[in-house]
This record gives sequence, C-alpha cells and structure tokens, in this order.
Amino acid sequence: MNKRLIIVANRLPVTACNTEDGLSYKASPGGLVTALNSLKDKYEQLWIGWPGEIDLEVNDPEKVKNQLKQDFSAVPVFLNKHQINRYYFGFSNKVLWPILHYLPSHCDYDERDWKMYKAVNEIFAEEILKQIDPNYDDWIWIHDYQLLLIPALIREKMPNAKIGFFLHTPFPSSEIFRAVPYREELLKGVLGASLIGFHTYGYLRHFRSSVLRLLGLNSEVNRLDLETHSTKLGVYPISIDTAKIQETVNASSQSDYKKIVQEILKGRKLILSVDRLDYTKGIANRLKAYKKFLERNPKYASQTVLVQIAVPSRTQITSYRELKEEVEEIVSEINEIHEKEKNPPIHYIYRSLPFEKLTAFYKAAEICLVTPLCDGMNLVAKEYVAVQKDKGVLILSELAGAASELGEAIIVNPWNPDQIADAIEQAFNLMPWERARRMNALYTKVARNDVHYWANSFLSDLAEPAFSQNPIASQTQLLDNNTMQEIINNFKKAESALIITDYDGTLVEITSVPMNARPDRNLLNLLEKLAEKPNCDFMVATGRSRPDMLDWLGHLPIGLSLEHGLWIKFAHEKEWLKTTSEEQLPDWYESVREIFAKFCLGTPGSFIEEKETSLAWHYRLADPEFGNWQSRELTLNLTNFLANKNAEVLAGKRIVEVRMAGINKGNVFARIQQLNKKYDFILVIGDDSTDEDLFSAAPDYAYSIKVGNSLSKAKYRLNKVSEVRNLLNNLI
Repeated sequence: MNKRLIIVANRLPVTACNTEDGLSYKASPGGLVTALNSLKDKYEQLWIGWPGEIDLEVNDPEKVKNQLKQDFSAVPVFLNKHQINRYYFGFSNKVLWPILHYLPSHCDYDERDWKMYKAVNEIFAEEILKQIDPNYDDWIWIHDYQLLLIPALIREKMPNAKIGFFLHTPFPSSEIFRAVPYREELLKGVLGASLIGFHTYGYLRHFRSSVLRLLGLNSEVNRLDLETHSTKLGVYPISIDTAKIQETVNASSQSDYKKIVQEILKGRKLILSVDRLDYTKGIANRLKAYKKFLERNPKYASQTVLVQIAVPSRTQITSYRELKEEVEEIVSEINEIHEKEKNPPIHYIYRSLPFEKLTAFYKAAEICLVTPLCDGMNLVAKEYVAVQKDKGVLILSELAGAASELGEAIIVNPWNPDQIADAIEQAFNLMPWERARRMNALYTKVARNDVHYWANSFLSDLAEPAFSQNPIASQTQLLDNNTMQEIINNFKKAESALIITDYDGTLVEITSVPMNARPDRNLLNLLEKLAEKPNCDFMVATGRSRPDMLDWLGHLPIGLSLEHGLWIKFAHEKEWLKTTSEEQLPDWYESVREIFAKFCLGTPGSFIEEKETSLAWHYRLADPEFGNWQSRELTLNLTNFLANKNAEVLAGKRIVEVRMAGINKGNVFARIQQLNKKYDFILVIGDDSTDEDLFSAAPDYAYSIKVGNSLSKAKYRLNKVSEVRNLLNNLI
C-alpha cells in the first residue's frame, strides 16, 4: 500500500489571487512549503488548507477544487471573511499568538472568537476525514497553533490513525499558558496526536508541565500514556535548505541585486535585520539599541547603515498597526538626529522582498542582527549563516529557538538595548580569524541539520508504533465489542451473579475535592436498576469512609465494602462485618497523623482524611510536580517508620494512605466464602492500585476490568468512567 502524507496547515502552499482573467495562484510565503517539498520523492502529498479569499458567488467552488487538486495536490478549506476574522485574526492571533510568545498584555479575548476557532477546526477535521483513502497508508501531519483541536477530533473518528502535530511557535511556561481561556480543551485537542514535535527541549518541557498542572497527567520525557493511546513527544528544530540557498547565491541574477544593495550602502558597512512586522520580533528595542550604539560610537553614523526589512503582517489587528507607527517614528527620530550625515544611518524597507534579492543583502551584511523578544526558531539567522558560510557576524537573541543550536553567535538579551549596543561594537571589533571560526562552526551545524533532516526525522519517529514501549499493550487487553457482548450474554444467563466496582475513578470521575464526587441522578438510577436484577448481588468496594458512603449510597439495596475492606455488608445482611477485632486506634495512628500534618504544612493544597483505622493524605489540589515529589518523600518516610508495625502504605491517585495490614478490598471474597455464597458469574471493575487486591482475590473465571492505562493484574481494560457506565447499562 502506498504511503501518502496529508499535510494540514492554515494556508495552502499556494494562494488564490483575483485577476481580470479570473483566479491565478502564487506561492504562499513561509518556510513550511520549502521544508515539505523536500519530501515529494518519498511520499505522495496532499495539502489541506485555506486558499485565500475567494468569492464563491463568482467562482465555481467545484472548479476551484478540481484545479487545486490537479495542479497542486491541494484541497481547499473555504472560509469566509467573518470566519477568518474571528478564527485567524481573532482567537489565533489575538489570544494564542501573544500568550505563546510570553506577551499576554497583547491578548484580546472575545468569546465569539473562541467559538469560531472551534468551528473552523471542526471544518478542517471534516475535510481531512473526507480525504482519507483506504487505498493509501495515510499519515496526517498537522501544523501549528491555529489547528490545536484537530488531532483529538481525528482520533475520535479514527482511533488508530497516525497523526503528527508540529508546533512552529514557542510553548510557554505553564504559569503563562494557564492564562489561555479554554486551555484544558486545547491541550486535550493536541494530545490526540501520535507524535507532537517542538523546536527545542525547553518548549517540550513547558508543554509537559502544562499537561501535568492543568490536566493532572504525568509524562515521561518522550511520551505520555493516555486512556485511548500513547502520544510521543520530540524535539525537531526546523531548518532551511542550505543547498538551495547556495544555488541562489551563485545564480547569475545576483549581480543585478548586488548593484541595488551597493546603491543603498554607498560604501558603508551593512547591519541587516529582516523580520515580519510583529511585536514579538523586538524591532523597536533593536532600533533603540542601534541609537545607543551610534551615541557611543559617533563615527559609525557615517560608516554604517542599518537596513531594517519589515514585512507587513496582520495589518487588520490594531496592535500591529500601532507597532508600524512606533517603528516608523523611531526610524525618523534616529535619522533626524543624524541629518547632517550625507546618508541616513537607517534604511527602512516596509515590504516583502523576493528571496533572490534578500540573498544579496545577506551576502553584503557584515552583521546580521536577529533580536526577537521571543521566537519559535527564526530562520533568518540560519539563512544568513548559509549565505555567509565563513564571513560575517550573527548577533542572536537568547529567546529565539535558534539560540539553542547556534551558540557560536553573539548571544544577547533582546530586552536589554545596552547589551545589543555592546554586541554590535563587539562584532565590528572581532578579528577576521575569529569571525571565520564562529561562522564555520555555525555553517557546519546548519548544513548538517537542514530542512530535509528535520522533516525526515519527524516522520521517522511518527512511523514507530505508538505502543512500542507500553507494557499495557501486552498485559491488559482492551475490552472490545465481542468480549463486551460475551459479558452481557453470560450475565443474562447466570443463575447467580456478582458485580463489584470501585467508586472514585470507576463509577464517578475523580475530583480535586473528594466531597465533590457525590453520585449524580443517572448513577443512582443505574445502581437501583442493577440492584433490582434477580439473582444479582451488586457491591461498591471503596476506600472511602463509612459515613460518607452511607450518606451517598446507604439508601440503595446494594452491598458495600468500605475503608478498603474494613467494613463489609451485603444487601441482604442487617449487620456490618468489621474485618478486624481491634477496638482501639492502631498504635501508629497518632504518629502517622503528625507526619501527615507536617507534610500538609509543607505542601500547600494538601489535606488529611481521617477514617476509623486508616489515614489518607490527599494532594489533588497541590502543585502536581511538587505534590508528586512530596508524596515520594512521604511514602519513603512512612515505609521506614512503619517497618515493624501492623500497617501498610498505599500510594494511589494523588493520595498516600496508611491502613492496617491485612485490611484490603480483597477481603470481600473471604467474606463470600464465610457466607458460602456461590456465583457462576463475577465481574470486578476498578481503577487504582488498591483495586489490584480485588483482581488478585477474584476467582480465575471472573471478568476483571481495569479503568485507565496503567499496569494491572486485570484481564481487560476500559478507558474511562463513561465506558464503565455504558457496560453496566448494557447489563440492565
């Protein structure tokens, strides 16, 4: 079967243009098209994206689709002006863009923009699903922050799909990302991918931190195991096509462009900056730094020229228009200060230049000044290195992703104009051999890690099976429809059936505050109907306290096993069985409470739950990373302290519990033997480590089901609470 790569991005590789003769198409700007064109020899490609504004009342949409498919292997997602304004210029670029770049002060949230963002992501997902062809081995590669929800939308319809997602921006710290409205939904959306790629390890680390703090999901450095699948995480710094750039440098047309550049220079030394006109690029800070440099070194006002190429961007957004005015004012101010000079020290170009002409500027520049306030990668830095090879000096912001690779550049803090001014002076004073040493080292890195390597390494990792390192795949079988039907059939023909389920994480979702997990009306109705089934005993086995569960479920004709099997009572019994003869608190109880209290003081958000013969330390409200670390420390302390005591230490889901030895949920099966009960059907369901005692004690013929994706002795696995309820509803 042929491999096909379905590339999904906000823009198609071509943009539709209205002309007198009808629609024409020109190449879209950006490095992604260049990057992925390098894969055409290996994969058949199909692009899905927005083709630009097209008047569908004038142009036949089917004709447009056919032309794009035939000429460019592209499928258009038609969006009207209203959709673009709210989805792209609205939520994507007024909310996500500034927060991803650590500039939340530029955030402008409108609920209507978020609704449109969701709607457009759904439109994209529907188009992707339409294009899936059973004759191909289709891989889906989704790009960037405008489409964060799509992976989960595809995963829901195609559980086994190979879905890659690459983020071309930074990913900020969890403290910044939590400022995004609907941040949980966005994270869950992107986690539908099989592989998520980032430019730097720092971005990956921040993503893992957000997933932990906002979703409560632990992860390893390179993977995250979810209920439905595993998601791999990787670092893939995007790059450029160095060979193609060298072809451009050596092209005959360069001589004409060199003349144009020399007319601007007029014998002066060139400092070059190339940016989209975006507030993340630090253009205003850079110009102020150049002003300081000239104040300190007046002679350079006549000897140098800063060429600032600013490519127009998102002019529909107010903050971008204001930035344009600010930059133009600073340029005018500096040039007025030096108006006595024969030529102004800043040459400002507000337009996009063809790459061939831009290459001539790169070649002539003694210094390339790349100082974004925050940037996912920044390919200008790499393009300059590729053109110069062994000459020139790169001054690079430490907050650009490229800084993690290009350490031989002069690295600066872009928020510090004095440091940038010092770096310009340092660059001019570098000895020729030092310039050559730095640039040779930079060129070697850029040439080795080129765009071809970036794309191939990502797709190579996407090809690896998602569950290759996951022990659950072989240990616990996902409950499929055939096995579910088998359970239903055997239950209905059983003469005597027993169903035992845990409560939290099995019948109800786990909540940050345990008392918020009260049963809803649907659950109570479900349990009532199960209890009414003839020849069926239903029991809830939980670690929760007896008062709580009697308050919530005590009115139902069901069995209860509470506080990890300390208290047991079947529905037909009048008296409770206490599975220990101890009448007083265990001798360790007060000491453990003091240890718990100490950890509560040191772990904000944690609290103690006291039961009759056990104690639990909850840290669901604590910082997840710190709470996990504290729980490990607490478990170690308790294990050492209780080594010779009649006690067990349990580490569960955001909880550490100490209970009497021998008291566990499996005690319910010992009670069944005491009562001489016989069952020809047994179903046991639970979600955490304490339920493993139930699975171990159950007879071999019992159906045991683990809820969630972690190692278990259970025979089968379900992903979530809703699936448990669905199974139980099918038994009614």
